[in-house]
Amino acid sequence: MHIAHFSRYNMRYVHHNRNPFVAITTVAELVRAARNGRSQKEFARELGIRQSSVSRYESGRANPPVKVIEHCMRLVHSTGTESAPTADELAAKIRTELADSDLSEVRLALARLIDTLASEHTQARAMSQSSS
Repeated sequence: MHIAHFSRYNMRYVHHNRNPFVAITTVAELVRAARNGRSQKEFARELGIRQSSVSRYESGRANPPVKVIEHCMRLVHSTGTESAPTADELAAKIRTELADSDLSEVRLALARLIDTLASEHTQARAMSQSSS
């Protein structure tokens, strides 16, 4: 997901731990909401980045990478009771929901997205391990 695509995501009102609904219209607001009152240093440690990066993201001086945006979105949209589906559950849902032959382009796009996310995750893990 490129930052330009992120703006298409409807973030008008999302559930947030402190307020039932918080209007989030920018990436900076998303990062701030995901931090949820924790210090920037603590949040940066959770993300595996520097505190100065969190500060730049929150001030709008820099755009975070996809992995940071996705992590923030999960934090903001998580109700605390919702658990991440297993790979088998996701595969079953995809098989069921996208079985129609008319959805072949959607399946192809989804396969490319999964490949990209897996590659970014592998790269991030390698970078994290090399800096340790």
